[in-house]
Amino acid sequence: MGTRHLICVFKDGGYRVAQYGQFDGYPEGHGLGVLDFLTKEMDKDLFLQKLNNVSFGTEEELHDQWQECGADNSGLVGFDVANLHEKIYPENSRNTGSRILSIIQNSTKTLLLDNSLAFAGDSLFCEWAYVIDFDKNTFEVYKGFNKSPVDECERFYGLNDGIECYSGDKYYPVKLVASFDLDNLPTVKEFLNKFKDDEEDVG
Repeated sequence: MGTRHLICVFKDGGYRVAQYGQFDGYPEGHGLGVLDFLTKEMDKDLFLQKLNNVSFGTEEELHDQWQECGADNSGLVGFDVANLHEKIYPENSRNTGSRILSIIQNSTKTLLLDNSLAFAGDSLFCEWAYVIDFDKNTFEVYKGFNKSPVDECERFYGLNDGIECYSGDKYYPVKLVASFDLDNLPTVKEFLNKFKDDEEDVG
């Protein structure tokens, strides 16, 4: 299902990952994917070490990745080029979602990622966002379709002051709906129950 989302990792005062995803961004999808990584797969020391090999690529560097896979400058990308790009650079695929965490932990090379943090500011399109914050030791979940300004204390405050859509409604940054201690993460059932009403609202 085309549920757009964002997966972020925050460490040492800054974002190290801000991964845009095109599909299955609801809690039952990549939300669970993040939780599964944190509870079953993550080697924390190794993951934090591998984060040192991750940085946000420049526009030119990311453009070069596409050209390496056969893209031209027209802005149009065929299936063959897109598939090759996803094969060589899965860390920058819109299909990767929560798998970005495993890619980072298992990577043997430096990764240049696309910085999609600004996407959290447009909750009409960013339906869910997930943030692993190693400074606060939290796993946070944010929900889109937010028509109310967020408080100054919220993480994504200031990304926009309201984006007006065709209907005249204004949409603000995604809003915090749950926060979990990384040392006391919920079970799958507890996690999904937290968003049961939210899922019904989203449809």
